[in-house]
Amino acid sequence: MKKIICIGECGLDIIFRDGKPVDSMPGGRIVNAAALLAGMKLPVIMASEASTDNVGDIVTGFLKDSGVDISSVDRYPDGRTPITLYFTDNSGLSAVTRYEQYPDECFDIVWPRVNEGDIVLFGGFYALDRRMRPRITQLLQHCSERKAVLVYLPGFLPQMEPRITRIMPAILENLEFANVVIARDADLRLIFGADTENAAYHNHIDFYCRSLVSVDINNHRISYYSGKEVTSVDIPSDRLQNLSWRAGVVAGVISALYELNATPEILDTPPHDIRSKVLAQAAAFRV
Repeated sequence: MKKIICIGECGLDIIFRDGKPVDSMPGGRIVNAAALLAGMKLPVIMASEASTDNVGDIVTGFLKDSGVDISSVDRYPDGRTPITLYFTDNSGLSAVTRYEQYPDECFDIVWPRVNEGDIVLFGGFYALDRRMRPRITQLLQHCSERKAVLVYLPGFLPQMEPRITRIMPAILENLEFANVVIARDADLRLIFGADTENAAYHNHIDFYCRSLVSVDINNHRISYYSGKEVTSVDIPSDRLQNLSWRAGVVAGVISALYELNATPEILDTPPHDIRSKVLAQAAAFRV
């Protein structure tokens, strides 16, 4: 049976408002998308790592309770599970502080078996970090050879790598592995310096990956770029009021690809009905 393999960092986000903690949640679009997809009773495996500390227990417990298979999550004893603090005020996000302590030896996981037709979701800074890049590259190469569908999320916090030139080779290699890219407008500006998603796609992404699902937050729109074809839908305004809606967009795209039995070959030149189905589920997914 085909399955969904999610490769990403396990961490905890803590939200501060006016200097006081007001909320906490497992962090990252990949972890939350994995939980949402498992909640749909889809077969989901998380490939990641977390310390044996209390924070690691919280995040892995969240995944397990959601129905995610965590047998490929390495629990390391030497280190700390990442915590990211988001400081907000009346004007929005004002600062981000991150704490982490990974061991020198990392990502010592039992790789899940990859079969043709599986969907592999990967991305964030987790797919760029020099500490673990060699092992992730090996896994992505294996997934590609096994004819799995690879979905790449290129976004990450600017604080994690202020000099984009250092990691651009890894980003381009990830784009080459990918069959679908899901990116926010802020991701495209940060990584490529593009004024528009159209420019980012045609000048930087199309050469490597033909399918881009772009989330334009300011204009409440999701677009699917494929060659010269562009299909767009509006995001319902009530969706934007939920902090987890970005993970919902990712889960919507993945669930559509799963239901459509998408293949790497189809995603190279996806027809209109596939683009429309992907966008419809991305825009309508409820968290």
